[in-house]
Formats: sequence, C-alpha cells, structure tokens
Amino acid sequence: MLLRGILDAAPARVCVVGRDFRYRYVNREFCEFAGKPPERILGITTRELVGEEVARQLDPFAHAALAGQSVVREGWIDYRLNGRKYISWLFAPMRNAAGEVDGFVVLMRDQTELRRQQEEVAQRTAMLQALLDSLADAVVIADHEGTLVLCNSGFRALFECDESFARPGLRHLDFVRHRLARGILYPHEQQDDDSAALVERLQHRLAEAGGILAETVRLRGRWLDVRRRLLPDGGTVSSYMDITARVETEQARRAQREALREAQQMGATASLLAGVAHELNNPLSVVAAQATLLEEEAAGTKLAERAEKVSAAARRCGRIVASLLASANRRAPRREPVALREVIASALDLLSPRMRTAEAELSVQLPRRAPRLLGDADQLTHLVANLLGNAVSVLAGRPLPRRIEITVTAEDPWLVLRVADNGPGIAPAMRERVFDPFFTTRPGGVGTGIGLALCRTIAQDHGGQIAAEETPGGGATIVVRLPAEPQRAPVRARRGAGQQDAETGADDATRPATA
Repeated sequence: MLLRGILDAAPARVCVVGRDFRYRYVNREFCEFAGKPPERILGITTRELVGEEVARQLDPFAHAALAGQSVVREGWIDYRLNGRKYISWLFAPMRNAAGEVDGFVVLMRDQTELRRQQEEVAQRTAMLQALLDSLADAVVIADHEGTLVLCNSGFRALFECDESFARPGLRHLDFVRHRLARGILYPHEQQDDDSAALVERLQHRLAEAGGILAETVRLRGRWLDVRRRLLPDGGTVSSYMDITARVETEQARRAQREALREAQQMGATASLLAGVAHELNNPLSVVAAQATLLEEEAAGTKLAERAEKVSAAARRCGRIVASLLASANRRAPRREPVALREVIASALDLLSPRMRTAEAELSVQLPRRAPRLLGDADQLTHLVANLLGNAVSVLAGRPLPRRIEITVTAEDPWLVLRVADNGPGIAPAMRERVFDPFFTTRPGGVGTGIGLALCRTIAQDHGGQIAAEETPGGGATIVVRLPAEPQRAPVRARRGAGQQDAETGADDATRPATA
C-alpha cells in the first residue's frame, strides 16, 4: 500500500505489464492520461488501450525489457485519444521471486510543453541567426558568464573565426586569446597582454559606462563603430559597424578645407610680398648700382674686397626678393645642381652680424662627401637664413651660453638639414602650427608668422619636408628633408699631390665655429 501511495503521487505515468502484454498495475497519473479508471485498464492489452499503431512503435522497447534490458527512449508519438505528445520512456524488466523476467515496468514523462518551448526557441534562434547573417555589421551575443550565445558571419569574418570555433559556448577568454594570437589588437593593446586582464578591463569599463559603451576604434586598417550593451539577464550584445568610408570621407573633407585655408593664407602672403618687393626694388636698385660703382672705384685698393662683398650682397638681396615672390606665387623653383655646404655658407654670411651681436655659439657639422641637391640656390639660402634668424631671435635675452648647431646628414634618399638651438623650445601642440602663415609664438609686434610658412613652401616646392622636433637637453630643432640628386657613376681623374676635391672640399666633416 505504501508503494502504491508513492507511485500514485508521482508526477510520472507508471504501469506494470506482464509477458502477455496485459496491464497489471497503473498509477493515478496513467489513468488520467488514458481517461479511464484503473478497473477498466487492468487486464486489457496495450493494443486495446493505445491502439495498433502506438503499440507497434513501442513493441521493440517492450521486447527488449522482456529480454532483461533496460531501455530509455524519447520522441514524438501520436495517441488516438490525446493527440501528438513528446514522451520520455523508461522500459525496465520486472523479475519474480525466482529471478525470471515475467513482465516489465514502464515509466513515462510527458515533456510535450518543454519540447515545444525548446523547438520554439530553436526556431527563433534560427530566424535571429538568419537575420544577423544578413547584416553587414558584425554582431555577437554573450550570456552573463561571458560565453558566446550567438554571432553572425560578419563577426566571424572580422575576427577570423571559423564556425567550428565561434560557436555557442565559446568563452570570452578563449576568444581574446584567439584574437591576440592573430595580431587583431585594439589601439590600447599589445600582443603579449594578459588575456584575463583584458576581459576584466572590458567588463569594468562597461559597468562604469552604465551598461552602454560606444567607441570608435581602428582595427587592422579599418575604422569601426563599436557598441556594447548590457542585457537585463547580465549578458551583452556587441555590434561592430565598419565606418571606414565615412571616416575617410570626413578626413578628405577636412583636408580640402585645410588646403583652401592655406591657399587663402598664401594668397594673402603673396599680396604682402608683392607689395614688399615693389617697395624694396627701388631703393635696392640704387644700393646695387652704387655698390657696383664702389666696386669699380675700389679696384686695386685695400677696400676692394669689402666693396666686392657689398656688391655681391646687394645682388643676392635682389635674387632673394625675386625668389620670395616666386615662392608665394607657387612658381616652380629653378632646378640646378646645388651644394648644400655653399647654401649654408651664403646663409651664414647674411646672419653672421646678428649672431655676433647675440653672442651665439655656432657649430656646423657637414659630411665629407655630401650629395648635391637639384633646386634653387637662392630659395634654399633664404630657407637656411630664415631658420638661423629664428634661432637667433629665440636666444635673445637667454642666459649664456647660447648655442646654435647646424648638422647635415645623408639619409637615402634625403639630405637632412637640422638647425637646433638651446632656447625655450616649441610645445608639442604647436609643432605643426608654427608652419602656418601668420602664426607666431613671439610677443606682439616681434614676429610676423611668415618665415617658417615660407620655409615650408620652399621645402615642399623642392619635393622635401619640414618638421619641428624636440631637442635633447632643451630647445628646438627644425628638420628639413630634401631629396638628394640621383648619384651617377663617378668619373675619377688623376690629380696632383695635395689637389683638393673640387666638388666636396677636403676637410669639412666637422667644423665648429663661434660667430
């Protein structure tokens, strides 16, 4: 009686069937499913109760139980009274006192609702998967433990995951290890970073952001709009939208605006220089004419050398004014072989008086055999003189020693000119702006903001580059890179003992000087 009470209270259907396939016992749950009281079920066969079709499907399990085996099966079956059901069966042999199998016990659990829910979830998951796979964006969904629930083909393509790897159950930690191993790094990551620390950092950032985190990152040359959202159950959904085209379009638009602004500034510079050239040409022509007369009258006297220098300087001033105007008008410079050492020497001739007045110590370091340039010697002289003049100006009022250093190095395919000083330096945020027309860091009325802008124009017209760098130990360094003249096979001629190399000089590897 106790066993019958327990079986009647069980939420499963239980019956005992003899070898003749007639029911010996049925519990309350079984009777309710059959729709009959126990007295109308006991003694009849299974075929009489459930029909030939159902009995035929269950016969193999019954015969296995009668053969002494326990069988567990589940599946859909159509009952003529109750319709289509999903049942989990256990068929177990039942033995008598002699140990012989004289029947079997059947335990049935109706899992129809659970199975229908599972199939509905699977159907919805398949629909969601198909929807996600149709998106161009990469999407991934993870549960509260960080394991993958669903991801689309865009996600697998972005992070180079095949379907056998990026499947439900994949741990976030394993995915991060996979990503790092393939060098797919966010800007703040290194390939040897600890994977667990990166996972923890992301979870912390998402929590700090209130469950919604949006950022734009560059990943393998592509710009991505990454959005992560915390779900109510603790899971997360992340999307990765490729916005490379949008970002590049915006960058091109900004570059166009910057080019227009620069063109407008250079137009203003050209107008200013045209006016300056016009005002200077008249008195300069007088100076040049008088210098020529002075040179002729001083010929053969002690003043001949000085008169020659005055006349040469006047002629150089005329060429500089003309070259400045050409630069402002963006006319192509002359292309002639130029030795950078001669350009520097000419610039030093112009700036020596100012450097002596400023008590600036000058150091010049030139390679023994530097390649030549193809360019306009007057424009390049103006470029170097401008850089030296800027260095002298920033050193004014600074404590001694005041140092200026000029170095030239050959770094294929460039000749690199560096003009360094030990002045106050240039703030990192200003190192690009100092080359903008009319921008100056000097006090009002001291600087015009044109010099470095023209230096950049001259450098670019010669196919080169110019930039400001920090000087070790303090100060500023302006670096100019100019393309060297393509080297030709040297033609060597026999020279007499002590004859100097006509092109490079004999001993200018390092020439310190004090101006």
